[in-house]
Amino acid sequence: MTKKRKSKSNYKVVCEELSLVLFVRGFSLEEERDLYLKIRQKIETADSPVSVEEYKQFIVTQFLEESKKFLSGLPNDVEESNEILDSAYQSIVGVYPPFSLEFICNDLNADTFFKGVDSSVLRHVNAAMGIDVSQSTLPIQLSSIEDIINLEEYLSDNIVGQQHSIKALVKSLKLLASGLSKHSAFLFVGPTGVGKSQLGKMLGEQYSGNYYKINCAEYANAHEYAKLIGAPPGYIGHSEKSVLGEKAEASNRWVFLFDEIEKGHHKLYDFLLSLLDDGTCTDNLGNVLDFSESIFIFTSNQGISEIKRDPMGFDRGAEQVTSKVTREVIETSLKKKFSPEFLNRLDDIIYFNPLSKEHVKEIAKLQLEELPIQITDPLLSFIVENGYSDEYGARNIARFIKNNISIKVADAILHKLVPKNDPHGLYKPRIIEGEVKIVGTEKYQASSL
Repeated sequence: MTKKRKSKSNYKVVCEELSLVLFVRGFSLEEERDLYLKIRQKIETADSPVSVEEYKQFIVTQFLEESKKFLSGLPNDVEESNEILDSAYQSIVGVYPPFSLEFICNDLNADTFFKGVDSSVLRHVNAAMGIDVSQSTLPIQLSSIEDIINLEEYLSDNIVGQQHSIKALVKSLKLLASGLSKHSAFLFVGPTGVGKSQLGKMLGEQYSGNYYKINCAEYANAHEYAKLIGAPPGYIGHSEKSVLGEKAEASNRWVFLFDEIEKGHHKLYDFLLSLLDDGTCTDNLGNVLDFSESIFIFTSNQGISEIKRDPMGFDRGAEQVTSKVTREVIETSLKKKFSPEFLNRLDDIIYFNPLSKEHVKEIAKLQLEELPIQITDPLLSFIVENGYSDEYGARNIARFIKNNISIKVADAILHKLVPKNDPHGLYKPRIIEGEVKIVGTEKYQASSL
């Protein structure tokens, strides 16, 4: 659990217009966020529009030390009073930009959570969830050690139980960051539902913002790989732009994930050889497609079925793929399936471990953080016991949460029910007769500033 950061005492802000030094209160990040959500909610749910002057006075009251003394000293002349108030307000939002009225209005206008449902209820839930659509995850340049450290931290926070795999991936990516390599290729090997595809997707979001997944089961026949580069002359669709042609027009910096590569035809592997050599290939129209700064990831379950698994291996599964004997079994299976030319073009083969019970709990917790619901131990245990399977790994967790928990929260929202007596505005779950129930709610009542 993150420790709450202490509040700063105050900021000394020079307000030139008033020839004053204003003492602005200091807030910790948590306090600042809570106050922002409180103000955002009050504006959004107010019965009548909030005036600009009223909002500025409210900000001065919240942020300015000795605000009562400041406000009581305002002149009786309305115009002059508003000018002084505006100067103090501008000084405050200079220190805390997100609290400017323009920023909050833009935030509210961009809000699209649960379109079509009663807006007042959704506003209440949005504020409680802490949704801030003004902040987005931006791609990193991956050109310095700081970028590498930030990437590793991000992946470690969002991919559970695969720290070894993340470290192996980040180690290889240092070549890209240093400029010694422009493109990379990795083979992710491990059981189903342990985070191989998810890691590839998150890497794509962080590396360039360009991510594309290719399901290799759709390329099981010899001719189907042509969908990537376009149909040959004389065939229907020859003049149409290919899948990779469209991607190359957008950027040469992608993360391509070839999912379940072992299901593709060997002609697909032959096509990939030139792409992995220098990051380029030629489409059906003779155009050279440039992916010279791209990362190619291949996922596979190859060899996993050949591993003799301990029937009680749910909790011991993390040891299964890391052992030398197990890796040898997988490597032998890979050599039987893929040609030496293909394997030799890979920068690294990265092994993913099965998940333990505690790992699955962490995954469930990450999934639940997207919902306005209290995360309790009974709820997590309920999800693990009913949503996890050895066959599909954690892949069923998201589906189970959606069908058994998210739907209950959605039902409460649609019935205009909001959490009662909860300072964070989170719905309270309870397991009753093997089913999740939302308890402790009340009909939504609008409030004003």
